[in-house]
Amino acid sequence: MRKKKNRFLLFIFSWLPGAGEMYLGFMKMGVSLLGIFVLLIMIATYLDIGILALPIIVVYVFSFFHANNLGSLSDEEFYRIQDKFLFGIDEKEISSLKSNMTGRYRRVLAIILICLGIATLWQTMDNFLRHFLGDDFYYRYIHNGMRMIGNEVPRFIIGFVIVWLGIKLIQGKKVELDKLEENEAQEVQADRKWRDKNE
Repeated sequence: MRKKKNRFLLFIFSWLPGAGEMYLGFMKMGVSLLGIFVLLIMIATYLDIGILALPIIVVYVFSFFHANNLGSLSDEEFYRIQDKFLFGIDEKEISSLKSNMTGRYRRVLAIILICLGIATLWQTMDNFLRHFLGDDFYYRYIHNGMRMIGNEVPRFIIGFVIVWLGIKLIQGKKVELDKLEENEAQEVQADRKWRDKNE
């Protein structure tokens, strides 16, 4: 059973997104916030896109106040709170994501892993060439080309994947809306048939 804990330690832990929630015993909430925070930092750092700092700040501030608000709840309200993943994620969706990763999205996951492997090999080869050829020759003739391919190509691939995912989300929403409209039309048609039969 979760217990309300020391408010001062909660205040200290709440400076790290997710840690305050974990300190209070809400592990799923804490993991959600910490995972999103770290993922956004990794993406913003790798892509070198400053605008991504905005969602990082939003998650940071949300986590700080979320943890402190949980700590300030009355005992009755505190014990009523269920520990669950934030941002609309639940256990069913996680198990569905796992099955999708081994099924439908296996190819996408494989491509991402291959790209990460190529990027790692490229950086290793870059370091090897610099040590093997010497700094003078390397920086004069090779460095700019290696840096451009090593930095810009992965950014291009990630940008392409982001656009592709956005298009898939829009298409998925459209399919969902089409199904909803089709179901409504079928219900209206069934209602008309029922009325015609009873009249």
